[in-house]
Amino acid sequence: MTGISHDEVTICRVLCELLSPAGSHYQGDAYLRLFFENVLHLPISDSELETARVFREYQIDEKRRIDIVIETSEKFVPIEVKIYARDQERQCFDYYKEAQKHTVDPKIYYLTRFGTDPSKNSANNLSETDIINISFNHDILDWLDLCLKWSNTLKVASIREIILQLMDVIRKFTDKMGDEKEMEIKELLLSSSDNIKSAIAIQSALSEAKEELMFKLFKAIQEKAGVSKLDNQYDFEHNNNQKIKTYYNRKSSTYPGISYLYKENTMINSDKDIWVRIEIDEHLFVGYCCPVNGEATSETLSLEEIKTVLKVEPCTDNWWAYWEYVPGDNEIMCPNFRNHNEAYYRLFDRAGFDSFVEHCCARTLSLLER
Repeated sequence: MTGISHDEVTICRVLCELLSPAGSHYQGDAYLRLFFENVLHLPISDSELETARVFREYQIDEKRRIDIVIETSEKFVPIEVKIYARDQERQCFDYYKEAQKHTVDPKIYYLTRFGTDPSKNSANNLSETDIINISFNHDILDWLDLCLKWSNTLKVASIREIILQLMDVIRKFTDKMGDEKEMEIKELLLSSSDNIKSAIAIQSALSEAKEELMFKLFKAIQEKAGVSKLDNQYDFEHNNNQKIKTYYNRKSSTYPGISYLYKENTMINSDKDIWVRIEIDEHLFVGYCCPVNGEATSETLSLEEIKTVLKVEPCTDNWWAYWEYVPGDNEIMCPNFRNHNEAYYRLFDRAGFDSFVEHCCARTLSLLER
């Protein structure tokens, strides 16, 4: 295993190899034990560990494949890995249903760069206790560091090199600074009262700057695409912009956005209106949602109505009949408003901001004009 790249397939292959007691690292179950103890935080006995098997692309119903599964005599641990790819509809939910077949206490472990939540489209109303978020930038790096320090690892140069390569790849795609750079910053902050005062002032101003960017973004979309004629609790300006002001104070999104009336319920065989809505969860997305009296519902239009009235591929996720990321399915191109990728940073440049607004408006108007 050399030349490790940052794509999900390669990362999963290397992780499975390290986790498997039968892996070519010849360390038996040592790395898997460390994984249970320090990443999953699950107790496991020696006798149970002896029964452990690790699967890559574990196939379930409807030809879905779970990236990694760890199975023992007592546990079934599905791990879904997301680095850049988007969630699929009901993905975590379907994996949870599969786990229910194997264990009385099913959990889904959702491994992302920063330990973020799956999309509501994927979770499909699963609770926070059903899905355990784990991260590359903390959980996996810390685990690999423990593997690296394992006494027998120190004796095998080839295994040390593989682990070091993987750690380097993870640091790159999580933008994690090395210990040396972190220490330089800490020492600078600790060197004087003025430095720490400046850092605290910057931290406070940073939150306000991120909120202001989000507000400016929605205002620019309104100016270019048109001001929504709806006045509802889902609007970004509702209750003096509270959905924007509290966005960064909560673990989950407050879903600020703008809704445009597309069809009233009298125009379709349903008691639901249809809105074209542009909204921020972690990324920004746009699509059709179907409220009843302005309220979110647990059911959307029928599959037939979505196809015939909206002429899109059905999503059927809560009140969403269809949605898509802006500017596209490639996560690298989509600004991450919570974990701040390069696409997000570009919004602070005039050209990047204007280009993103153009994409948002184009997709919104395209759905409105169908």
